[in-house]
Amino acid sequence: MSRHSVAIVLAVMSFSLAACKPKPAEQHADVAAATTDPSPGSNGASTTPTSSAAPASQAQFDIEKVPVNNAVLPPFPYLEYPPGLNEEGMFTKKANFDSLYVVAGKQLRKVEGRFESHRFYLSDVKMSEVEARRNYENLIAQMGGVKVNEATPTELAPDSVDEIIANQEKTRYADGSMSYDVYLVRKPDQLVWIVLMAGSSYVNTFVMAEQPFKQTVAFVTADAMQTQLASAGHVALYINFDTDKASIRPDGRPAVDEIAKLLEKDSSLKLTIEGHTDNVGDPAHNKALSQQRADAVMGSLLAAGIAKERLGTVGLGDTKPVADNKDEEGRAKNRRVELVKRT
Repeated sequence: MSRHSVAIVLAVMSFSLAACKPKPAEQHADVAAATTDPSPGSNGASTTPTSSAAPASQAQFDIEKVPVNNAVLPPFPYLEYPPGLNEEGMFTKKANFDSLYVVAGKQLRKVEGRFESHRFYLSDVKMSEVEARRNYENLIAQMGGVKVNEATPTELAPDSVDEIIANQEKTRYADGSMSYDVYLVRKPDQLVWIVLMAGSSYVNTFVMAEQPFKQTVAFVTADAMQTQLASAGHVALYINFDTDKASIRPDGRPAVDEIAKLLEKDSSLKLTIEGHTDNVGDPAHNKALSQQRADAVMGSLLAAGIAKERLGTVGLGDTKPVADNKDEEGRAKNRRVELVKRT
């Protein structure tokens, strides 16, 4: 089993909430995990637009039945690793924006926002599964978290192996033998989802603070490309293609148009168009796809009147990443087209 991470955190001997230095919390106190009643007539309305609920044919999970919590929370990700754990034993994954499916009621629900996950092994902190779970449950209760799932991902489709596997992938619930608990902290202006998974060997936690997507990648203008090529000899572009295809999407056309303007502006400029992918999937397929996408960009430039002898293409697949492929933020940076100046 790969060591990927999850989010929440424990502090001092029994874990404790703290903004800076954690303070000891009362150990082994029972927590009454509240659940919602996903009645058939509920409308599943969310206080934020980033969640997507299950099909209307299912009883809808009703966020409005979860009480609003006005308590001040510690800084994100709200909780800490157990004390005494060295860095080698901390398996952390962070993303300013990511997506995750959680089980709410008896439904899969897609949530998006700021994400952090942690994983640690119980042997490294000399804790039992029960002790680790109890500490987490106590802290989540102090945050105002309410347990909202009425099933595990595998229990949502007990008769379909394919659907069980799909649900496990969506929820990142890789080990079906582990416990699976989803908690919701409903703030007046934000939803915070906490997933706790515990087994006999290790603990996984996920924290997702919902927030809307913010566009950070912009089209590069012809002038900006020219400047970058002059200084670095290459420029990375994020041209949108259809998923797993080489067809350029309409919102990717403006970037290609800017390349044409660049070449029209400097008639002596010659370029190699490099295609790059992330590392998801078969490397040979990724290499072929990256070549096809580079060829698609060249084809658009030829159609715009650029001479073929001024252009070349190469597909490099996932062989030259510029970011870590561990999360979607890094993978998005690796899926790119690069223009390289030819001398």
